[in-house]
Amino acid sequence: MSTDTISVNASGMNPSGMNPSLTQTKSPWRRFVGWTIAGILVLSLVLVLFKGGQIALDGWRAYHNGIALVEALREDRSPATLLAHQAELSATAAALATLEDDVAPLAPFLRRLDGLTVYGSTLAYTPEFLTIAAELSQVAAEGVALVAPAIPANAEGDAFVQAALAAISGQYDAFVPLADRAAVAGNALASIDASTLHPALAGPLAEIQPFAEYLGPALQIAPGLPDLLGMNGPYTYLVLLQNNHELRGTGGFITGVGRVTVERGRVTELHFSDSYAVDNHTVDHPPAPAVLQKYMQADLLFLRDANWSPDLPISARIIDTLYTRDTGQKVDGIVTMDLAAVELIVGAVGPVTVPGLDEPVTGQNVVDLIKQLWANPLGDGATVTDNRGEWFQQRKDFLPTIAGAILEKLKSGRFNPFAVAGAGRQALNQRAIQVWVQDARVREQLHRWGWDGGLLPPQDADFLALVDSNLGFNKVDSVLERSLDYQVSWPDGPQSPGVARATVTYRHPIDLPAHECLLTPRYGDRYDEMAERCYYDYVRLYVPSGSELLGIDGVKADSVSSKRGEVGTQVFGGYFVMKPGTTHQVTFLYRLPVRIQRQGYRLVIQRQSGTPPLPLRWQIGNRAFTYIHSLNTFVWTDK
Repeated sequence: MSTDTISVNASGMNPSGMNPSLTQTKSPWRRFVGWTIAGILVLSLVLVLFKGGQIALDGWRAYHNGIALVEALREDRSPATLLAHQAELSATAAALATLEDDVAPLAPFLRRLDGLTVYGSTLAYTPEFLTIAAELSQVAAEGVALVAPAIPANAEGDAFVQAALAAISGQYDAFVPLADRAAVAGNALASIDASTLHPALAGPLAEIQPFAEYLGPALQIAPGLPDLLGMNGPYTYLVLLQNNHELRGTGGFITGVGRVTVERGRVTELHFSDSYAVDNHTVDHPPAPAVLQKYMQADLLFLRDANWSPDLPISARIIDTLYTRDTGQKVDGIVTMDLAAVELIVGAVGPVTVPGLDEPVTGQNVVDLIKQLWANPLGDGATVTDNRGEWFQQRKDFLPTIAGAILEKLKSGRFNPFAVAGAGRQALNQRAIQVWVQDARVREQLHRWGWDGGLLPPQDADFLALVDSNLGFNKVDSVLERSLDYQVSWPDGPQSPGVARATVTYRHPIDLPAHECLLTPRYGDRYDEMAERCYYDYVRLYVPSGSELLGIDGVKADSVSSKRGEVGTQVFGGYFVMKPGTTHQVTFLYRLPVRIQRQGYRLVIQRQSGTPPLPLRWQIGNRAFTYIHSLNTFVWTDK
């Protein structure tokens, strides 16, 4: 065994001044460390090469199977192709799942590439992209396996779709694992910052990303889709056109009523009419709400006024009953749409050619065209006062014409489906469209999304919902501006009940100094003339159950009310009138229930359907905040 020679001086130290014993024992230690490091490097290289080879092999398998499936779909994009290539679909799903597992350990390294050019940022999200691909391909594979036994041999086109829908009808339990997988994919999709990706990916991803949160829930209610499409018998929707220029509880005065029947996936009936045409005076009707009786002399309740409750599920049942009583026809679902929804949908569908109009209808001009057609339905330039009787009978004839033109455009397929889906999502989130159906499972999911038009008061938080009802036979809400200021304090200590003050400020921007208020049903030669009038409003404030009203300023003294509201709330109300060109304030002062404490305080504000974005200012204790509330529900938590 060879050793190193060390020279030692008289002091017992070598010339370098080091202890010889220490020097002699360090040499083999260095060798051990050196060989160990070398071994680790070699082993790491082998593992990297092995892992890289494994990833490459699994990636090739996923690519090979995926390409085979893509080529098949390129030749035939019908759903039957997935069934015919079920083996390739399953193989692709399996290969992607394996590849996802292979790449998962490399996620920390890949994350370090984020910010190193768009290519590095794109590679950084490789694990998320693989999760999306693996989960959704597995959803497709399991879904195909679920319906395959029910598909007749050689079924194509409508026959294939109908058989597939029949196979999933009512299969809620079978769709639970599919929904779970889709939810995982949706979470991964939502976590990606599309703005950092390569442009080739950033655009398409940004287009589909807003739908990420709906992937799982949508599959949960998929087994109810056959009923909604009329696969198990005709399914009839009552479409209520709410004019939000004249606010009512669920969004606006019900100006038009459409009956749309779907059978085996096709629209078999499309009929729109004036809401007054539904009235049947030969059958009994219930009394109108007391407020309508007092301020509008409406003794009986007809369908056009049946949306008094701002909770659509409650109003929908009343509307359903009245419609069946008046017409003898039953409906399976109710959809409300206001003018904002019409603008969004027409804008997404693209220019629509409407018979009798010189210019195409677009999202930008549809409301103006509706106003023109309302004022001159005969197309002869005559005014409302020239021939009021004939005008009244035909003033809403444009409703079925425009609805039919939009439906034909949708049938043609000449539109961007992502744009239409995005417009629908925006309209639902802003409550411009609200949906209520008889199917309990679908109805529950719509409620969770906030798409059913229901009030959403939480049990463990403060709640506020401002609801205006225009009782003036006019369209002042088309110009009216409103804002909400809310203050909460605990003057007797944080464990005592809080005191809330909600101040609503209304501004009528049309200045008509000599205008006299006249509360009577009447029209004008111009649609916009009905916005140049006084505002007759019954205002309601929905608050937590158990709240105690201390007073309301800004309303007529004999109109003040406090009572138990819908869906476990307390509701305060009052009536006021304001002239054009003025500003008016209504202030609610009340004591909150003791369960709403300063510690852990949370505030939920729900915006009324049909209203424009609501400017908010709220002050909790000595802290103040502002926000423009444009969606359904706003939630603020004190942190």
